[in-house]
Amino acid sequence: MIRSQKRSDAPERPMTFNAAESLGPFELAQLWADRTAWPIDERTPYDELAELACMSALATWLKCWQPVAIHGAMLAGARPEAVAGALGNSLQVAFERWHEWASRQRDFIVNGKPGITEDEYEAVARRFAAIGITSPDSP
Repeated sequence: MIRSQKRSDAPERPMTFNAAESLGPFELAQLWADRTAWPIDERTPYDELAELACMSALATWLKCWQPVAIHGAMLAGARPEAVAGALGNSLQVAFERWHEWASRQRDFIVNGKPGITEDEYEAVARRFAAIGITSPDSP
């Protein structure tokens, strides 16, 4: 990690994607939100690379969490169209992101318990199916 060449009060920042990702999602989000970490004027290559590394790693973390948020929103009663609007993508993409994650979570057993229950999986799948969106392997 390198401090800004221009500002001694700037926090340390990772210079690569791997270094940024290793901070973990919450520390990374805090760093990204800390506007003192990112000088506006007289930026150096280090400033630009650090910002790019943080931005890229944070985007990766957030995309990984999207299916969890889709699942939660659907279980909470959000309309599929509203979920797609919040995602900023189509209903089909919302379903595909959720389905890929949910299928793995349903089959992932730890201490005898699945990542998500069959009832949760079916509840969300039925909500998508009600508007005509299903998995190709669905009956």
